Amino acid sequence: MLWLRMFLVALRLAWPHLLTPWRSPLLRWRVATYGLLGADGRALHADDVTPADLLRFTLRHRAALLRFLRWAAAL
Repeated sequence: MLWLRMFLVALRLAWPHLLTPWRSPLLRWRVATYGLLGADGRALHADDVTPADLLRFTLRHRAALLRFLRWAAAL
């Protein structure tokens, strides 16, 4: 039951840009403020986040993202 609620939270947060999450202004801003670094070692600006950057961020921080979904599903 918890996994279903977590899935529904993730779906609700990603809905406007479900198939293209790297175009979401909220996700790009969130990734940029989290301190994602580009290939050159500099902090990425939200406008510079690419699909590869978002995938790398998701894979690197998947435990924290799952904790957030678990917390949000419990609300």
